[in-house]
Amino acid sequence: MTPQEVNRLAKKWQEGTIGAEERERFEQWYHSFDDTKLEIDSDEGETLMRTRLYRQIEASGMITDDRRLASRAVWWRYSAAAALLFTLFLFYWNHQNAFNDRPWITHIRVHAGATIKQEILPDGSIIWLKPGASLHYLKTFDTRNVELTGEALFEVSKIAGRPFSVRVGDYVATVLGTSFNIRQSDNQKDMEVVVLTGKVAVSKQQRQSEHKTQTTKTTTEVVLMSSQRLKTSGGLRPDAEPVETLDLLQENEYTQGTAYNMWFDDTPFKEVARRISMKFGVTVEVEGDRYSTCRISANLSDQPLEYSMELVAAALGAQYKQEKNKIILKGGGCL
Repeated sequence: MTPQEVNRLAKKWQEGTIGAEERERFEQWYHSFDDTKLEIDSDEGETLMRTRLYRQIEASGMITDDRRLASRAVWWRYSAAAALLFTLFLFYWNHQNAFNDRPWITHIRVHAGATIKQEILPDGSIIWLKPGASLHYLKTFDTRNVELTGEALFEVSKIAGRPFSVRVGDYVATVLGTSFNIRQSDNQKDMEVVVLTGKVAVSKQQRQSEHKTQTTKTTTEVVLMSSQRLKTSGGLRPDAEPVETLDLLQENEYTQGTAYNMWFDDTPFKEVARRISMKFGVTVEVEGDRYSTCRISANLSDQPLEYSMELVAAALGAQYKQEKNKIILKGGGCL
């Protein structure tokens, strides 16, 4: 981007008037500097600050060898660029949203291509991004907040006292532990929520500008239970958008193409182990052919890895332990 374009977007970012596409471009420009943190010393004079910031940028590799300073005039041009970067850093610092109050924290952006993509979050929650969808969240995952564009199936791990929130445009779906599908409309102004298990609270937040600081105000909230669907149309008006009750089968359009369905009916252990490995990204190790004749009947859909392995081990009369991404089963067996 040109300096003029950077200045224009930075001003809109600070005022909270930047659009989604412009914000994406500005964030890409900012993160092209590898999340460099610019340290600020309030007691430092402007000249010293410019010098230090320039040297910090130079040391980080943002300026290549063939662009080293050849004259004092050129040096001041880069010094001014450092001051501009410092100003933009302040803009970025002051901008407040659900994911970014500390700009040097690494953000994770996941994009699905033409096929469904699985993403396992730090809390163990599993997201199935449908083709063309994208997900955005903090790498540290201090708060369980994610931002979705497109459609995705969520299997949220239950953690007491730590709700999980999904922002889709101006809408927010909040849960503790459940599974649900969110589909954003083509115009990105509305969405459809289908709850497979548990309970989901859907709200719409209106963006307001107060003292040039972007804030949000929650208007209406609609609570959905298992097997219910809500389609929004310009807002949340229960009288105009009634909640529908669906008759969902184990295999349905929302889970199709994912490993969500873990319903086993007299299924050979080898197949159960294969599907657990595929869903949770682990390997299952056993002692020889000890479980080759074992068959398992259980519903492990929307269950975390730990609970799933407890049920499998109990069915086998075995014990298990987990070592990083490896599950080791010992003892027990079948006749």
